[in-house]
Formats: sequence, C-alpha cells, structure tokens
Amino acid sequence: MVVEAVTGLVRSCLGPFGELAEAGSLLGVGVALPGPLDHVRGVLHRVTGFPGWDGFPLRDALGDRLGVPVVVDKDTNAAAVGLAVGGAGGSFAYLHLGTGLGAGLVIGGRVHRGARTGAGEFGHQVVQLDGPRCECGDRGCLEALCLSAVARGETERAARVLGVGAGNLVGLLDIDRVLLGGRTVLADPEPFIRGVSAELDARARREGLREGVAVDVVRQGERVVAEGAAEMVLGARVFGRGEG
Repeated sequence: MVVEAVTGLVRSCLGPFGELAEAGSLLGVGVALPGPLDHVRGVLHRVTGFPGWDGFPLRDALGDRLGVPVVVDKDTNAAAVGLAVGGAGGSFAYLHLGTGLGAGLVIGGRVHRGARTGAGEFGHQVVQLDGPRCECGDRGCLEALCLSAVARGETERAARVLGVGAGNLVGLLDIDRVLLGGRTVLADPEPFIRGVSAELDARARREGLREGVAVDVVRQGERVVAEGAAEMVLGARVFGRGEG
C-alpha cells in the first residue's frame, strides 16, 4: 500500500533519529503531491493521473501511522512556499510542467489557495473549445494541449501554449514574475523561456507597455518542493503562522 510505503520511507529517513518522534521533538511531516486536494482537511480529490484517490484522507492516515502532525498540500503550492521563503518576494506564479501542468500562486508575499484551497489548477483552463479530451474530463484544457505538443516533440509549440496560459494569469492577477519548473521544462529550459517570454512581451505591447513581466526558470528542481513542504510544517508549528 502506498501509505505504508511512505510511512516506511519517512522512518528510514529519520534513521538513528527515530526516537525524536517518540520524544515529541519531531515537529511534523510536510507532504507535497499533485492536486487537486483539500489543503485544510488533508483530503485528496481526483489527483492528476490517480483518480482512485478521490476522497482519501491522506493527512489523517499518515498522521495516525507516524504519530506526528502532517501537513498536505499541492506540490506547486509547496514550491511557491519554498520560493517565497527563499527570497522570491512580491507576486509571482510558479508554473510546473511535468506529468501534468499546475501553478503555485503568490500574491503580495503569501500563497493564494482560494476559498476552497483549489486555486492553481492552471492546466485546466479551457483555451480551445471542443479541443482534445483532457484527463479531467473537459476538452481543450491548457494541460492537454501542452502535453500533447511535448509528446510530439514540438517543444516550441508547447512553450507557446504555456505562454498563452501565463499571459492569462498576468492579465488576471497583474503578477510581477513568472517562474517555470518541472521535469519537462528543466530538460530543455531555453525554448520555454523564449516561448513564454515572447507571448508575455506580445501581450504587453498590445496593452501599450514596453515589455512583459520577467520569466525565469527554477533550477533547484524537486528540492524547492521538498523545502517548501518542510517550511509548511515550520511555519505552522514553530512560528505560529500559516504556511503561506
């Protein structure tokens, strides 16, 4: 069972420090995974690629086995927390392209999760009516178009599609920066930087601005997700604040 495997992995990471959990010195465990999910209750929804997890109470299941508090959030939100704590101030979007496409949003220095903690399902905005079927059940989603271009080896096309979605975010939220990450981007980052920047610059010119918002790549890879997951625990337990 996956939960048992995760429990075993956490215990193996503790190694000789396993007694910390028993002594109450282990503050907790942060878990970051694809969404959608309910961050407040720690319950999964129809996780991208794993719809069978819908309704599973992951936070409580792990907490019962580990005996410590567990915080569960989307990997994109965890990355956004890690980036914000690491000095990426202001308002920005972290766009993660891997097996799926999602976003972590930081507005005014705080992670924006929305009223039902569902914000950031960036890949499921419809940009082509009656387009290809997406795993979410809709048609013409940004994720479906982007991933199909990647599968065909059309990186420039995928970057342009990603740029269109990024432009929608800039128009809606007036963010300062767009940060790109995920295995697909990191495998060949330059075309994605060029493609997204070109779309944002074109949008800015249409609006009478000199240039679009800055675009960069988060080169820490999955490390920034892990650091953000740890910060979610530290923020809640040590500093008495929300993780965002």
